[in-house]
Amino acid sequence: MINLHERLSEFSYGYGVTREMERRLATAGVRATPFLPSLLHEASLGFDVAFSGPGQVVMLQFKLGQQLSRFRRLSPAESIPVLQKPFWRYHVDLDEHQFQRLEEFEQEGADVFYVAPRFSNWAGYERAFHASEVLRRSLLLRPSQIRLGAAGAPGEHRIVYDRVSRYVCSDPRAIDEVRPEDAVEKTAARAREPGPPLAAQLERLVTRERTRDLPRLSRPRQRDLRSRARTPADATAAEIGLEAWLQGAQVLFVTPVD
Repeated sequence: MINLHERLSEFSYGYGVTREMERRLATAGVRATPFLPSLLHEASLGFDVAFSGPGQVVMLQFKLGQQLSRFRRLSPAESIPVLQKPFWRYHVDLDEHQFQRLEEFEQEGADVFYVAPRFSNWAGYERAFHASEVLRRSLLLRPSQIRLGAAGAPGEHRIVYDRVSRYVCSDPRAIDEVRPEDAVEKTAARAREPGPPLAAQLERLVTRERTRDLPRLSRPRQRDLRSRARTPADATAAEIGLEAWLQGAQVLFVTPVD
């Protein structure tokens, strides 16, 4: 039996976020198909997605914030942000592969979000899950918002937030967040926009010019995906999904409902 006072697991939280995002997008008139690593074990790799039509790529990076009741300054000169209790904290390193990959995906047109709960235990998650309010009780930030809040300073930064406010520290800077309803509305609108097909967006994400020395999937792994995929777009989607999954992110392929 789960102790409802135990710390929430990132896997369970990610499941709740993904499931709710799918439902919200369906209500907005589009279909979201998540990448699942189990697909890679199929003899013939394929997605039930119309890559030949319009669509949008969504990436969700899950972060479990540590619940705190006291803000600890790293130096006496550091300002203390205005926070209600309890508040939460997680870290993002702007020099690490995870952030830089997600930032590149956002720059190439994907909808990318860091998602962190405004609760810390199973009891809070259970209430939010059954009320379909996991996203409403979470903080959504785009990589670009974090970069802006860091004011160009490299390295690791703390994201601290309560139920209303959010800051990037060390020098606390208030930043905007993305409301779940706005994220869903914008993603659904972009998925319905006429123009290049979803397959073209996938190809752009895979072949994007990387300004940093970031590793890719190995060539043998790429060849394996392409040899088993039903179409080139299926192989590209699998490559993107796997690359994100290895960084702890969930990919959704969003397309209009027929």
